[in-house]
Amino acid sequence: MTALFFAINSIAYQALIIGKHSEGQDQLLDYVIELRNELKNYHILPFALVDNPTILAFMDNPKDDKLTQRLHRHLEDLTHVSKTQDWFILSTQGDLLVSSEQSPNFSLDDYFNKQDLSNTLKEQQGEYILVSGYNADYNKSSHLVLAPVYTSKGLAGAIAVRINVSDLIERWNISNDLVVVTDQNNLTFLASKLNRNIVQNWLDNLIDVTFINDTRAKTYVFDHENHLVQNVTLDDLKWQIHYLSNLQSLQKKAQNIAFVSLGIFALFFLFWLYRRERALKIASKLENERLIADRAQQQRVLIENTHVGLLQLTRFGEIAFINPMGLRYFGKTAQLKNRDLKEFLPDCPENEVALSFVQQLQKGDHRQLSASNLLEQEVLLRKDDGQHFPALLSVSSLEWSDANGYLVTLINISKRKKAELNLLEANSRLEERVLERTQALQAAQNELLRTEKLAAIGQMSAAIAHELNQPLTGIRTLAYTAELLVKRQDAEQALKVLLDLEALVVRMQSLTRELKVLAYRRPEQLVPTSIKISVQKAIKSLGDDAHGIECSIEVDDNDYVIAEPTRLERIFANLISNSIQACVEQSIPPSIRFFLEKTDQHFIINYQDNGPGIEDAQLTQIFEPFFTTKPIGKGLGLGLAISANLAKDMNGKLQAKHNTDAQLVFRLTLLKA
Repeated sequence: MTALFFAINSIAYQALIIGKHSEGQDQLLDYVIELRNELKNYHILPFALVDNPTILAFMDNPKDDKLTQRLHRHLEDLTHVSKTQDWFILSTQGDLLVSSEQSPNFSLDDYFNKQDLSNTLKEQQGEYILVSGYNADYNKSSHLVLAPVYTSKGLAGAIAVRINVSDLIERWNISNDLVVVTDQNNLTFLASKLNRNIVQNWLDNLIDVTFINDTRAKTYVFDHENHLVQNVTLDDLKWQIHYLSNLQSLQKKAQNIAFVSLGIFALFFLFWLYRRERALKIASKLENERLIADRAQQQRVLIENTHVGLLQLTRFGEIAFINPMGLRYFGKTAQLKNRDLKEFLPDCPENEVALSFVQQLQKGDHRQLSASNLLEQEVLLRKDDGQHFPALLSVSSLEWSDANGYLVTLINISKRKKAELNLLEANSRLEERVLERTQALQAAQNELLRTEKLAAIGQMSAAIAHELNQPLTGIRTLAYTAELLVKRQDAEQALKVLLDLEALVVRMQSLTRELKVLAYRRPEQLVPTSIKISVQKAIKSLGDDAHGIECSIEVDDNDYVIAEPTRLERIFANLISNSIQACVEQSIPPSIRFFLEKTDQHFIINYQDNGPGIEDAQLTQIFEPFFTTKPIGKGLGLGLAISANLAKDMNGKLQAKHNTDAQLVFRLTLLKA
């Protein structure tokens, strides 16, 4: 509405200002005619005196005092009779000879240059002359009508009258029009109602405007109000007449038009809304009626074709309606209408809740029933022929404007019950079969475990037998040799043989000791243990085997873990021993490195060597007992298995993985001390 108001106001204002512009053009023509008529009177006045004998005589003898006084009085009389401002008699050189002296504050020399007046008289001989002068000090202009005076000697001078347009101003003031006349210097010398208020440079403050019909005009803000400015130029005089039309009334008129138009539009809009609302109500009523009819039809089709039984009960539990599926449940020939639902609910434990609900209906106790409905209750129903069938029964309250009742939903679950029984029987048989299969699998697993144990024992027996047979054979040979040497009484050689025999016994003790460690865990006390010291002791325990290895221990002296020192040393010794053996087989100088990773509660001791490593597929087996990549006779494969068990005994774990450079790294994780 606001946008519409401003649009109508703008269009109305443009239409009014275009009309005002056309009126101003016509009014300007009237002002031009009035100004021309006014100036025409001034044209005649000076020419009426050019042939006066007294003036001609004075022109021949301008120094005659009597003629001067006579002409002065004559000019004064002319001023009063013609209602003009001032009369002047000028010489050909532009000098003032005689003046009526009616304007005491006006001096001809202040506005006009003598030489310019002389030149104008000589150039415009015998013609009507309008001369304008300008006083820069007063910022004013003055206008004279000149009539040349000729004697027998030729051009003797001129008679001048000062233009007075006060009558014209009074007429324009009466008409309430704002009119401004400017000369060729854009100086205002005639302004109706604006003479005291308008500034001399007001033409510089005009604002260009363009109307909707592409007409261009100018406006001027005067006294805080907009005015439409129209002008016309008098080509012969170089004057301009400016007509100012006040636009304030147009703005108010445009606003009134906008208000009236907006009111009319609002009335039409309200009438249209009324008609539209009425049409919508009629259409909505018809649509509602159609929808109600369609819905009733859909409900009838839905009720008749639904695959569940639907019964409508009165507020006292009597059957008021039953759909075809409900009749099929109870028997197509059954008479159910107006009978109580209780008649079809036999007294049995399954119907206890449903019977209680229906009894409350018969008693009329609806306050307790309204709070909760009977939903999906398994009941046993009796058909009209006395047979029973299981069903799901749901009761929901229905409310109408004039009555209320209940909707009963019945679903025959005979097939579902039969399926449940079959399913229970199948589940029972399945459980029996699962139990049988589980027992068979358990037996197979036990047999497989026994087979694996026997295989492991066999593998271990073969390795032990091989490792022990060699020293036993050597012991037997050395014992026989020692016996021969004793018989020969060669004590020195016999002693050497006994030393070799002792070495073989020590070797057998070492093998049996490893088997003992694998099979038996001795309880130890875990204490704070220095990682660096344990590594150094492990290297020292290897004796000459660790001679010449390059070892980098990137561990601080104050890095302690919770461990049993002997077991920790054994783990490090096993790792270093494996690295030395692998590097010796490859003829590589052994180089090992220990470095740490820290977490909040653990130290992760990383062990890395420069050996050949191991394949990814074997990483999961290296901690298994008797697994080794060495040939028979070079080891039992118990070192890493023992190390893993030792780490586990100290609440830690030993792992192996490849780093980004595919190098094998052992990671021993233990608690911080």
